[in-house]
Amino acid sequence: MRRWWLWILLAFLATGAFYLTHSFLDGPRWALYQIGKAIHDREPHLFLAHVDIENILQGQKETIVDLVAPKGQKDDDTRNLVRGLVGAFMAPLSDQMAAQVVKAINDPNRKNLPSSWTLVFASSVTRNGNYALVVFSEPEKGRRLRLGMEKVQNGPWRVVDIDPNDLKRLAKDFLDGRHGVKLGPQAMPQTGQTQPEQPQSEGVPQAQDTQSESASALPDTAPPVQDDTQSQPPAAQ
Repeated sequence: MRRWWLWILLAFLATGAFYLTHSFLDGPRWALYQIGKAIHDREPHLFLAHVDIENILQGQKETIVDLVAPKGQKDDDTRNLVRGLVGAFMAPLSDQMAAQVVKAINDPNRKNLPSSWTLVFASSVTRNGNYALVVFSEPEKGRRLRLGMEKVQNGPWRVVDIDPNDLKRLAKDFLDGRHGVKLGPQAMPQTGQTQPEQPQSEGVPQAQDTQSESASALPDTAPPVQDDTQSQPPAAQ
């Protein structure tokens, strides 16, 4: 009797382990592991197999248009022109970006490489069919990066999108922290933006104008002394 229950328990555990392993190997977390392994083991082709750079850049197209021709400051014709130019350069830009990724991953001088499991344990994954949302966050630093992943038919999971707002925020923090570059309305004043008034520098000319107006209002001849005394207030008299 004991052996019968023991075999049932072992079969149950083996079945559970099989489904968990299959779910992991067929899910987005396995792709995250492969990306981490590609970075750690310097395998750029494995990285590119799970990161769709072309689709990611296409998702950033409107962000680039907004940077070059901000909405509300440029008309629709200008924005459409910029959008067409950006679209024309997307293909060569994608190839150039892929070449830079290969070069960076193959760099022998890179030290302190993260573990292959870092991305798996540092992420929160929400799966919906063949799509998944991956979130990396550091609440104490107010940082967050959201990735969109998609299951390729008869193929692996791939990163196909990066949230543009998160990407701009991280880029701003990186440039600010490493290079001291401030990205924001104060660092780059927009066209037509009024500069703050300088009260001291503008106040001096105003005082001079007031004095000149007062001087011009005075009569050419000085009044008699007794009239001056009469013009004093009662307390002075």
